[in-house]
Amino acid sequence: MWPFSRGSRTRRLGRGKVVSPLLQIAIVIAGTVPLPIISASADNASDLPPDAAASREADALFRELLKDPKNVELTFRYAEAAIKAGNIEAGISSLERLLLLDRSFPGVKLELAELYARLHSYAMAKSYLAQAEQEPGLDENAKARIRALRDELGLARSPSKLTTEVFVGVRHQSDASAEPAGSDIVAGGVPETLTTIFLGKPAWDVFASGNVQHSYNFGNFKLESDMLAYYSASLGHSELDVGAVEVSTGPRFDFDIGDVHLASTRAYVVADEVGVGNSQFLKSVGTGLSFDRPIIDRLSGAGFYEFRTEWFSPIALSPAANLMNGNVNSFGLALSYQVVDNGNLGLQVSYALTNDFTDIGSNKGLVIHLSYSQLFPLPKRLGVGPLELSSSIYRIYSNDDAPDPLVDPNLIAATDEWRFVASAKLGLTDNIAANLSIVREVMTSDVPANRMNNTQIILGAILAY
Repeated sequence: MWPFSRGSRTRRLGRGKVVSPLLQIAIVIAGTVPLPIISASADNASDLPPDAAASREADALFRELLKDPKNVELTFRYAEAAIKAGNIEAGISSLERLLLLDRSFPGVKLELAELYARLHSYAMAKSYLAQAEQEPGLDENAKARIRALRDELGLARSPSKLTTEVFVGVRHQSDASAEPAGSDIVAGGVPETLTTIFLGKPAWDVFASGNVQHSYNFGNFKLESDMLAYYSASLGHSELDVGAVEVSTGPRFDFDIGDVHLASTRAYVVADEVGVGNSQFLKSVGTGLSFDRPIIDRLSGAGFYEFRTEWFSPIALSPAANLMNGNVNSFGLALSYQVVDNGNLGLQVSYALTNDFTDIGSNKGLVIHLSYSQLFPLPKRLGVGPLELSSSIYRIYSNDDAPDPLVDPNLIAATDEWRFVASAKLGLTDNIAANLSIVREVMTSDVPANRMNNTQIILGAILAY
């Protein structure tokens, strides 16, 4: 879907109640990059030294190899160090040179097949895999790796790809609200989280969210379709139960020169349905355009524009919700920089213009989001991994265009919010990760009813297939 998630802006829901800058329903906590669900049996979960140490080792071995280029053991050690340091191309080159020196060196052909697959060079991967399958004396581990790679290559060659993720868990809030657990804030879009529809007391809820993504490669373009679904049940407070579904579809065009990827763009249509307290609350339709491209080494950028029309229905906690019917124009930019190996710094800025048909809730919203995530391979002996630690800071501004006569006919409301997020994800198996997140929200406003302080603790599991 989007290069980064969508959310919304502050919207009035009735006397003394507003929806804060809202969050897109997402599978991952707090808008961080989804954790690659990799078990301890995967390559990067083995007992590896730090990347910096591997890089120094590779440099030292390369200098020795220049003095003795036909040394089989030295060539193999250099290939191992280069791969650990993240230099896959150098590792491939060394392993192929090793085959020239010793065609029967055990395990090299399978390793080459896996490395070429990681580079998406599937023809070369298939060729080396066929050679690896013919090697005598394969142990059970090698046979399992061959079966897994064969399945991976089969999926890679298919024009149709389907992925699913499910996130289930439990959450505690110090000031319980209808906000969906595990969402990212970006200005504009559908108000799928209802941050300030709150009880004024702590509560627990259980939740489940799912994401199904399908793409079909027609050659000149890909047709990408997504469905997001979310449901939460507040224990003892059914008026805070939330259910939502979003469906989007549209073509993606990649612009490449040879093997060099220049940019990608996607046009799409989107529709939403949101319910609160077992009653329909919102439906919307819209269209948008996203764009992303690499800028320089380790730095990439993305942008989006989206237009939506929204229709609201009154509910118990928001009897005047239908006054919020209107149009939303939102756009934003994002930058992602790989600071170190497995460490990414992100900056997202988004802006939204909301024009209600009644003008009562028309406003402008700005969201600034700074994040950092670091992936740590863990020693194989631990039996789990990798571990991803991430943190985010949001600064959110929302200003109404005119006074709300239901609150104060002389006051143009302005609401600001700080949000701090810390999360950890731990791979348990090839398809399952555990997730812990802590979210701190502090909202200030010149309207007393809009002020809020809330701390969330979210514990759950992510299943990906």
